[in-house]
Amino acid sequence: MVPFEKQVVTVVRQASIGTDVSYEPPLRIGFGISDKTVDNPHATMGRSILVPGAGPNPTHYHAENDVVWYILYGKIKLWHARSDASERQEVILEGGDFVYVPAGAIHVIANASETEEASLILVEQTVA
Repeated sequence: MVPFEKQVVTVVRQASIGTDVSYEPPLRIGFGISDKTVDNPHATMGRSILVPGAGPNPTHYHAENDVVWYILYGKIKLWHARSDASERQEVILEGGDFVYVPAGAIHVIANASETEEASLILVEQTVA
């Protein structure tokens, strides 16, 4: 349990988070819960927008974080594989889908549409 004196609830308004375009281009990410908005969080949460035709973000994995997404709207192409690059798969995600990416799994996303925007909510939880 968090110590009593640190049990403080933080509300972060959308207008105060801005948009990060350098984290994983071409994604446009607004980090609502991060070390910039909350004192020593054990998770990060944000929203990501994929503009029409947005190509893939860099192929990557998170060594110490599980990642979960909730697809708000649009169609998102996901490529994923195990950490040794085996069992590579591609899937189209749609609004309403939940996705769990365990620490170490390689993944990359792109907007599956050339004409419509897509968006997701992301949460990264430290597992180590």
